[in-house]
Parts: sequence; structure tokens; C-alpha cells
Amino acid sequence: MGVQRQARMTWKGLLATALLVALLGSAAGCAVGRKPETIVAGTVEARQVDVTAKIPGRVVRLLVKEGQEVAQGQVLAEIDRRELEAKEKEALAAVEAARAAVEKAQAATKAAEATLNKAEVALNLSRESTTALVSKAEAALKKAQEDAVLAEKSYERVKALHDAGAATPQQLDEAQNRLEAARAGLRAAEADLRYAVAAAKEVAVREVEVAAARAQRAAAQAELLAAEAARDRAVAVLEKVRTNLDDTMIRAPADGTVSVINVEEGEMVSAGLPLLTITDYDDNWVNVKVPETLLPRVRLHQKVRVTATSLPDRKIVGVVESISRKPEFATFRATNDRGEKDIVSYRVKVRLNHPELWPGQSVEVHFENKEV
Repeated sequence: MGVQRQARMTWKGLLATALLVALLGSAAGCAVGRKPETIVAGTVEARQVDVTAKIPGRVVRLLVKEGQEVAQGQVLAEIDRRELEAKEKEALAAVEAARAAVEKAQAATKAAEATLNKAEVALNLSRESTTALVSKAEAALKKAQEDAVLAEKSYERVKALHDAGAATPQQLDEAQNRLEAARAGLRAAEADLRYAVAAAKEVAVREVEVAAARAQRAAAQAELLAAEAARDRAVAVLEKVRTNLDDTMIRAPADGTVSVINVEEGEMVSAGLPLLTITDYDDNWVNVKVPETLLPRVRLHQKVRVTATSLPDRKIVGVVESISRKPEFATFRATNDRGEKDIVSYRVKVRLNHPELWPGQSVEVHFENKEV
């Protein structure tokens, strides 16, 4: 009995040893054959665009439903435009009136330019003519004065001879006539000079007329500038009203699916209020927090395997799009009494672009030694 019992114990010991060796060998084999990998979990995100109202007003038509696919530029909703249409008519009338005022001011400016040109021509002609007239009159007066002096001397000489009996009465009469003629010529030359001097005063009158014409032109130009500024303001108001009219049509800013509707027909909305949300389910990604100890396995543009809880049997491949160099948080907090260090994580964005993955779904990203 003792020998049999000892044999049974020896057999059990050998069996346990063999089983332990087999398990260790199997574990070692698995460790050698399995690819080392890091699995990091994250949540799917997709490109979403909030569609906001650019102007306040009442929603009169809602043209889409949740889940409906829309194209960029498609009208999604309409805001009441009746008040803006009335403002457009008023603004258009103001623009037409302002343009008419500009045309009137332009005509007045042209007329003022013509008046100024005419006045300047008259001034120039007056200056030229009076200058020549005065010069001629002065020269004529000088000659008349010389002639009068000579005639008077001649008369005095002839009279003396007549008194001495050396000249005839006829010669005295002739000398008298020449003297009177010279004196008449002198008086005429003096009158001509006075006329020329008086005519020269007309230049000053012409100068005043030119100054007045210039002032009139300046005033007309100022009125034209003011009219043009008023027209530009009226046009700006009209353009603003028309822009607001266009903004009553709420359009899709991008292709996608209407995922959220926050408004109903008949509801008043404010400018900037999100009315709808459009989601592009084809444009999706996942942001995962990768511990710093695993970053050596992550590379830009690296293809990685992705598994999704919602699609357990699908092969999904993602691409590393960006690696943030800013630490997010510590995935492991050190314990001071054991001399350990904090381990921080970094955000890694993995592009998915898989239409069957929806925002909020859980996925796992496998960072393996080899690319998928």
C-alpha cells in the first residue's frame, strides 16, 4: 500500500510538472507569434455645420426634415420678406431721386463751367484791347502836344513878322489856323486817352465777373459732390436691403444630411441663432488620447486598423492625420513613495471617412508595429 501510494504521488507530480511546462511553452509561443499592438479607444466625430439666420424674422417655410440629404446652396427655410420688400421699394425710390439730383448737379456744374469760360475769354479780350488802345492814345496825345507846341511857336514868329511889316495878313491867318487846328487835335487826343483809360476800367469789371463765375463753379462742384455722396449712400442702403432679402432664403452651406432642426414654421428667430445642423457622415474621424510611452508606434499618414462596436465584422482602416505636441492629461499619476513618474497623453487624430460610422459611436484604434 505504501509503495502504491508513493507511485501515485510521483505520477501526479510528473503530470503537474508536464502541464506547467506545456502552459509556459504555449504562453511563450503566443508571445513570439502575436504582433505587439496598442489599442486606444475613442468616439467618432463628423463634420457638422450649424446653419444660422443672418437676419431676424419669422420662419414662414421649413423645407427639409431631419435625416434628409441636402446639397450646398439648397434652400432649407425661408424668413418672412414682406417688410424687406417694402423697404426695397423705398430704397429704390431714394436711389432714383438721388441719381436725378446728381444729373441736375452735373448740368449746373457744366453751366457754371461755360459761364466761367465765357467770362475768362471776355477778360482776356478786354485786357488785350484796352492795353493797345491806351498805348495808341498815349502816343497820339504826345504827338498832338508836340504839334501844338510847334504850331504855337510858328504863330508867334509869324505874328512878330506881321507886326514888323515883314509878313502879310494872309500868312498870319494861315499861322492862326494851324495853331487852332493843333489845339483841336490836342483836345481830341486828350479825349481819346480819357476814353482809353475809362475802357481800361472795364478790365476790373471783367475780373469781378470772372471771380464770381469761379465762385459759382466751386459751389456747383460742391453740390455735385454732395449729390454724389447722397447717391452712394442711397445705393448702399439699397444693396443692404437686397442682401437682407437674399438672406431670407436660408441655404445649405455644404453637402450633407440634416441632423438637427431647432426651429418650426411660424417661429421668430434672431440673427446668429442656429436653425439647423448639417452633418457630413462621410467626413468623420476619431480623436484618441495616446500615452507618451506608445507614441513611438505612431506616425503621420500611418494606416491603422479600427474596430467598431457597431460594426464588429467590418474591416475598417484609418489614417493618422495629425499628432498634437501639446499634452492632454496624465494617463498615469506617479506615486511619490515608489519613485514613479507621470505618464501624459497626446491627441492623435485618425481620419476614418467611413459612412457607416456615426458621431458618438465607440471605436478602438490599433497601433501596430506594421501598417495595415
